[in-house]
Amino acid sequence: MKTNVSYFCQQFRHTYEGEPWYGDSLRHKLEPVSASEAFALPAPGVHSVAQLVAHMLAWRQLLVERLKGNGDFRIESDSVLDWPPTATLQTKGWANLLAEFEENQAELLRLLEAETDELLERDLPDGRPSFRLLLDGMVQHDVYHIGQMGVVLSLLRAAAPA
Repeated sequence: MKTNVSYFCQQFRHTYEGEPWYGDSLRHKLEPVSASEAFALPAPGVHSVAQLVAHMLAWRQLLVERLKGNGDFRIESDSVLDWPPTATLQTKGWANLLAEFEENQAELLRLLEAETDELLERDLPDGRPSFRLLLDGMVQHDVYHIGQMGVVLSLLRAAAPA
C-alpha cells in the first residue's frame, strides 16, 4: 500500500511547485529572484536567500541518502555544509544552485515513489526512529524556510532604491 507515501510525495510536490494553502511554493517564490538578490544579505546575522536554499538542499540531501540506506552521511548543525558561506555559493552560481535543488526534488520523489507505506515505520539507517518523523520534519523545514525567504526578500526590496 502507498497511501501515506503518496501523501508525502504530494506534500513535497506542493511545497516545491504547487499551490500550497499557505502561499507561494519554492519555485514560485524564487522565479523572480535575480542572482544579485539571492546572494544579498539583508541585515547582519540574517541569511541570504541563496544560503537558505543551500541549507534546505543540504538537509534534503540527508533525506535522500537515508532513503538510499546510507546512515553514514552526516550534517552538523551550523557547519559549512549546513550553512555554506556566500562566497562558496557565488562560485557555484545561482542557476546551478537552483538546478541542484530541482535534481534533488526529482531524486527524492523517485526514491519515495518506489517505496510502500512500510517505509514510514522503519527506523532510519543511522538508528534514529522512523522515516515518518523525518519526512514530516522535512516538509515542515521546507515550509519554514520558504517563509523566511519571503521575509528576506521583503527586507531587500524595502531597502532597494525606488
